[in-house]
Amino acid sequence: MQSAIMVKLPETFGGKEAHKLGRELNNRTLDHSSLVLVDLSRVRRIDLEGIEGLLNCVEMVARNDGSLQLAEISPEAATILELTRMDRLFQKFSASEMAANFTTEEELAIESESVTTDKIAQVQPVAA
Repeated sequence: MQSAIMVKLPETFGGKEAHKLGRELNNRTLDHSSLVLVDLSRVRRIDLEGIEGLLNCVEMVARNDGSLQLAEISPEAATILELTRMDRLFQKFSASEMAANFTTEEELAIESESVTTDKIAQVQPVAA
């Protein structure tokens, strides 16, 4: 069974939270073939800085021959990832697949700091 680091993101994930996630992962000793699972089940708003931060974390983990994968993506986060076409870059797992294949070595919770809503990407209705 492979061990993993589980990261639970807050309702609002923006630049400040992404920076904090990067710092936390950088402070962890990421072994070769480390797996970082990012739980987006609580995420309701994510801005472009948050998406860029996730990509930076993917790069950081990949430099150590590890992988970063998304788990339990909320409908709001899924919509933003689809609109930005970032959903194609991330491998996704459901909760049952995670429980069957991985043991959580460590769990990180990135708590939300105050974020202004003017930079948050909002889902817009699409005309048919």
